[in-house]
Amino acid sequence: MIQKQKMGFMIAIILFLAATASFATSANAASGNEGKSDSSVMAKEQDGSVSKKEFVKHHEWMFDQNDTNKDGYLNPDEMRNLHKMVKKMHEHSEHK
Repeated sequence: MIQKQKMGFMIAIILFLAATASFATSANAASGNEGKSDSSVMAKEQDGSVSKKEFVKHHEWMFDQNDTNKDGYLNPDEMRNLHKMVKKMHEHSEHK
């Protein structure tokens, strides 16, 4: 039962992170950080595409930033903080 819950939780995280990908790439362009190595923003190719490597690197950074107890899992409080972080990123992007 616990394994099934963990799997469902991981699937939810993956779907959430995938949904944020398009926002992150547009935030990258808006911030002027295209092609830079800052892992908080995905580096885009000249055609605007994002490689799998950059996508995973960015989302690992997001996970690491929110796994405050460094146990390798995002507990409910850490997930709420992740949602707040993404919401702030969206608000910042929308005001530009």
